[in-house]
Amino acid sequence: MSLKLNPDQVNYLNMGLMALSAALAYARPFELFLFVYAVLGPLHYLTEISWLHDRNYYTRGRYDYWVLLGTSVLITACYLGGSAGGVLAGLTSFAFIAAFFFAFFEKPLARYLGAGVAALAAFLFAGSAGVGPFFGLLMPTLVHVFLFTAFFILAGALRGKSLSGALSLAVFAAVGGSFLFFHPAHSGYQVGDYVRDNYGTFQGDGRASNPFIGVNYFVAKSLGLQGLAAGSRTDSVDAVNVFLYRNPAALALMSFIAFAYTYHYLNWFSKTSVIRWHEVPRGRMAAVVLAWLASLGIYAYDYSAGIKWLFFLSFTHVLLEFPLNHLTAAGLLREFKGRSAVSP
Repeated sequence: MSLKLNPDQVNYLNMGLMALSAALAYARPFELFLFVYAVLGPLHYLTEISWLHDRNYYTRGRYDYWVLLGTSVLITACYLGGSAGGVLAGLTSFAFIAAFFFAFFEKPLARYLGAGVAALAAFLFAGSAGVGPFFGLLMPTLVHVFLFTAFFILAGALRGKSLSGALSLAVFAAVGGSFLFFHPAHSGYQVGDYVRDNYGTFQGDGRASNPFIGVNYFVAKSLGLQGLAAGSRTDSVDAVNVFLYRNPAALALMSFIAFAYTYHYLNWFSKTSVIRWHEVPRGRMAAVVLAWLASLGIYAYDYSAGIKWLFFLSFTHVLLEFPLNHLTAAGLLREFKGRSAVSP
């Protein structure tokens, strides 16, 4: 028998989970990220995909999700084949735009013409300096785990019209924003070889051995953090790696990333009694648990192999959630429009 919490209790629980996630992220940012990504991540992907499946992935057509699933297959093949980031960005932007038409347009012709427009837009703009990194690096990572999580918290607060919902959103914003201003020195904090090997290292010319550290490098450089000069392509590779793993500002950025991922996962599991993702046939739940245990085994044996094994699952859950992301954003716009219409 599962523990059933009312919406207020869920909101207060989540405020506690935000604080816990932040405290752990400040203390051991890299280690926390690697742990939750391997342990909580696969279970989140599997259960969310199962939950979305029972809701037809929030698309209007019965088979629209196959386009998103097929795109994830292509992205995975390109990633494992070592294709350039521009290809991955193009495919992700295609899925994001196509998902908009799948979510809002009823007629099949309109949806698939929209998919054609998405393909053209991705071809024309995904390689640009701003759009490419946004869709290739940020959309499947920080945008998904932080911005879209904020959208869901805001939507719940507006729908519930409760003090606890508003407080939950305020705490989330305050905790997330704290990483911009609080740069702990992490006195004595040292990152071991295991973390460097599995989180990745900067390799020069904007390249990284792992997408994880690539996100850190891109965000740090975009924010102009001290230690990454505008011409950092010529910086010493070793100096950049020392900065990303040792500088207080870079560690605060890593703490934010670890917090965003940790709370994103915990938020999903805390809402079992609200969205009821666990109410599925026993056979499917057994398959989910077995797949999760297999994933844990692979990560325990070889973390880098686990990343490759679960890349498809991770990216698939991001792409299949796009229609829901669009619907949530549209719902927020309608809510704010309705409130402004009745304001004096």
